[in-house]
Amino acid sequence: MSAGPLVASGIGILLLIVTAYVLIGGTLSTTEVMVEAQTNLARYQETRMRTAIEIQSAEITKNTLHIQVKNTGSEPVVDIALIDVYIDTGDDPLYVPYGIDGSLHWWNDGIDPDAIHPGALDPGETLTIGVAHDLGTDPLWVQVVTPNGVTSSAYI
Repeated sequence: MSAGPLVASGIGILLLIVTAYVLIGGTLSTTEVMVEAQTNLARYQETRMRTAIEIQSAEITKNTLHIQVKNTGSEPVVDIALIDVYIDTGDDPLYVPYGIDGSLHWWNDGIDPDAIHPGALDPGETLTIGVAHDLGTDPLWVQVVTPNGVTSSAYI
């Protein structure tokens, strides 16, 4: 009996073992990535459920809209600049960018009280947002959206 078929069988079994190892390793790493993604999604959803805001007042003075937004949830809003503001003048709603450039923008006009985490909107604190607009007509409606998607809107 020659050694050829025996060597071929050995190489075939070795290839099967290596292939199984590669497939199982790939499956395990893919499963690990999926579990990590699901965990992050669950954390994000829990944070979103604990976040709540309410527009306390919205008043217009000349071409400036002053909005008071209270954090009524139990989660702080840390990145104030990432808040989205939308206004409506009767046509389509307009996105108002953060900053000081342009004829339509909003800025952080202060947080009251701001003792716990300065610069962050903690539970129970009120953020005053100033919106400069040069639209020709005053806004009728405003919506404020936190970075994690929680919204509050009010008619002016």
